[in-house]
Amino acid sequence: MRVRKGLAAGLTVAMVLVGGVMAFAQKEQAKETDPYQNLGLSTAQRSKLDALTSERKTAITATQQKIIGIRQKLMGLLFDKKASDRDIDQVANQLATADKEALLAQIKFHKAMRQILTQEQLATIAKGGK
Repeated sequence: MRVRKGLAAGLTVAMVLVGGVMAFAQKEQAKETDPYQNLGLSTAQRSKLDALTSERKTAITATQQKIIGIRQKLMGLLFDKKASDRDIDQVANQLATADKEALLAQIKFHKAMRQILTQEQLATIAKGGK
């Protein structure tokens, strides 16, 4: 019982943080500057990065919606006395899998970006784009 309460409290905090991060990210999107502006990109690099970034944003949106849905389902189960531990564990595993998929998608994006940019451009990004 204690573990469930701790897990429920932790998940509640995590959901609040995710909601805050998403709201912040949406606010930041409105005033988003070009993260590649100080890199001296060629036209081909710019085109490839724009396509890659667009693809990433689409994937992130879909992944976020999936994670939110799973978290809501998990919270519903945690606060339902009739839900079995097996069902809770199964949904928790789905959440872990979705989080892993999101991380792998982010890594895939950065690997692809490495193929487009030069070492000097990557070093500039690592220093904060200055």
